Amino acid sequence: MKLQNAVLQLPSPSTEELQKIQPLLNQICTEIDKHNGKLDFTRFMEMALYTPDLGYYASNKAIFGEQGDFVTAPELSPLFSRCLAKQAEEVLTNLNCEGDILEFGAGAGTMACDILMELDTLNCLPKNYLISELSDTLRKRQQSRIATYAPHLLDRVSWIDELPESFTGVMLGNEILDAIPTHRVRFNQNGEHEQLFVGYENSQLTWIGCNPDDEFLMSEINNIFNKFGQGMPDHYETEININSIQWIKKISQTLDQGLALFIDYGFTESEFFRPERSEGTLMCHYKHCAHSNPLTHVGLQDITSHVNFTSIAEVAFENDMTISGFTNQTYFLVGCGLESLLNEIDINDTKQFITETQPVKVLILPDEMGELFKVIGLTKNYDHDLMGFRTKNMLERL
Repeated sequence: MKLQNAVLQLPSPSTEELQKIQPLLNQICTEIDKHNGKLDFTRFMEMALYTPDLGYYASNKAIFGEQGDFVTAPELSPLFSRCLAKQAEEVLTNLNCEGDILEFGAGAGTMACDILMELDTLNCLPKNYLISELSDTLRKRQQSRIATYAPHLLDRVSWIDELPESFTGVMLGNEILDAIPTHRVRFNQNGEHEQLFVGYENSQLTWIGCNPDDEFLMSEINNIFNKFGQGMPDHYETEININSIQWIKKISQTLDQGLALFIDYGFTESEFFRPERSEGTLMCHYKHCAHSNPLTHVGLQDITSHVNFTSIAEVAFENDMTISGFTNQTYFLVGCGLESLLNEIDINDTKQFITETQPVKVLILPDEMGELFKVIGLTKNYDHDLMGFRTKNMLERL
């Protein structure tokens, strides 16, 4: 099957890019055929992102930065990671420096490197900095970055394939929840709700609506419709991420004592299912162009869905975790001492001051990342306040 450029406003893939992703498209179409012409979107998203050597995160394609498709907060400014390091320091200190750090999906390794260097300065290094990373390609980039910028700390870092049986310390996930493959559904006012699958027709991937094939998913669909369906327009499309629910359960089983901290873009449940959000929350990135069609540029673009933080909080609570904090990125960074870090920059060096402070505006301004990105802190056997939520804790919104 040949890829057709279904979104005209996006940059067209090069001939070389099309050739590289052809094997991935062939595998996806074979998988569709195996499942009677329709593939669960969770499986499609998993294949598009994580197929070894071919998926978006598993290939050698540039992902982050100007030459890639998007820029994450750690890539914008080291102050982001230094703030996270201060939150980690607080927790590790309260654990008598017995805890480790576990980062999920470490990207290019920028955040891991900056956190380690800041904790080294603060004299609060963990014995172990674990990285859970599905992509072998990104593992190599992470190792290279740490070896280049913090070689004396590389021996503290190790990469894991499975969650440890037990963990004490700080778990960190920046833009990890949004990349967990999700289900996609359609609510119909006649009550005949549909699960959206991926098929192909006339050499182009397409959506197929069918009855849900999973009892738990059907139960979630009915629960959401009972809460919000009255205000929804007919044929309302959205996402329900069962995989993230299962993953948080595993996190709870692993964490013995400490903090699991997640930063991501998303909404509370009432905001997530607002009537005007009738086309869902899928977000794709290709060469710094954002759009909502995951069925084009397959293997060449990132595919994400916004996080339903209420769902994350509920499953955490049901699995013996404490929801210790929920706020937006601006309030969290301020709570972790962003202002004092900014004061370290020499205001008399105008060029350097502008260079270092301009990216911070992207991190904290409401119309940039400051409001859309939320931070949730989940703790277990940890009876201390968290500095990142002291400026403004918005738990009541969950």
